[in-house]
Amino acid sequence: MVLSGPATALSEYKDALIALTSLRLCANALAQLVIPAALADDATPSREVAVGGRFYEKREAVCHVLDTVDGISYVKNRAAFYLFPRIELEKFSFPDDKDFARALLHDAHILLVPGSGFEYPEKDHFRIVMLPEKDILIDAMLRMKAFLDRARK
Repeated sequence: MVLSGPATALSEYKDALIALTSLRLCANALAQLVIPAALADDATPSREVAVGGRFYEKREAVCHVLDTVDGISYVKNRAAFYLFPRIELEKFSFPDDKDFARALLHDAHILLVPGSGFEYPEKDHFRIVMLPEKDILIDAMLRMKAFLDRARK
């Protein structure tokens, strides 16, 4: 989001937006600080999501593990810092995405956001944020896979 207009008139609005976005479980304040740089330089973000780029490599590592989990499907992202996989709930012991996220947090100590937290109508998706380092993401995905293997019906 980009705000334009007199800074004094936007001050309260900007503060309210930051407070509102800070309530969500995703990057916000830091991401908002880098927006001006991203708008001025589109070559750097493009490099990061291209083959060999940091976010490309993170995505590939996450997808490589997810591809080995029966009951998880996804559409591979191209530029976003997250994936939005679908979990086939009928294969597991979770009634919905919130229960899955809660159980994963308690059992494997992995925090993710259920798709319903984004007002997604189906209760069978979740969001993986790919901002942590690649090794941390791989470890989390392997622990999630082990957790799901234990939670199979």
